[in-house]
Amino acid sequence: MDTNLKQAEQVVMLAIMRKQPNAYGVSIHEELAKRLGSEVPMATIYATLEKLQTKGFVKSRQGETTAERGGRAKMYFNITGKGQAALNASLNALDRLRGIKVAGAMA
Repeated sequence: MDTNLKQAEQVVMLAIMRKQPNAYGVSIHEELAKRLGSEVPMATIYATLEKLQTKGFVKSRQGETTAERGGRAKMYFNITGKGQAALNASLNALDRLRGIKVAGAMA
């Protein structure tokens, strides 16, 4: 399994984990801005989500349509088991490079 995630993939997946079960584009964007202290372009987030879906690391589900969105539905994202394993392996590899041993992906 390819566990070499790019930094954008790692941070988007971590934001999805933090926003469960309400991880959708805007909530991911807000979480990243809050945690990183800088704006990540929405185009980058959606391109990263598409790549992660192609790899089978995240899956999406369509929510209900809403009037404030012009009748469009939000797309919610969840990390798959394969994605969780890749994220754990990727973060643990970084920790080994830093010389830190951690029990899980999130502290």
